[in-house]
Amino acid sequence: MEDEMRALAINDTWDLVDPPQHRKSIWYQWVYKVKYNIDGSFNRYKARFVAKYYTQTHDIDYDETFVPIAKMMTVHVVLTVKVAKRWHLH
Repeated sequence: MEDEMRALAINDTWDLVDPPQHRKSIWYQWVYKVKYNIDGSFNRYKARFVAKYYTQTHDIDYDETFVPIAKMMTVHVVLTVKVAKRWHLH
């Protein structure tokens, strides 16, 4: 885990910034799904992080768009850091 965190920091993977004043943040939700094999047996669980872009208005709440794509290892690291901070498991 430390190697992944170090790699993310070295590669400047993201910048943590405050949202602009008088602008709304994008709402989001997790979407969970169970995937099954053709024969109906369990295959795997699948989760997606979905942004609700319709909660914003162009030129009012934002002026540029992008499609966020993250590797699962990055998501895993970010969630692990969040949990560690929440439970003070430094």
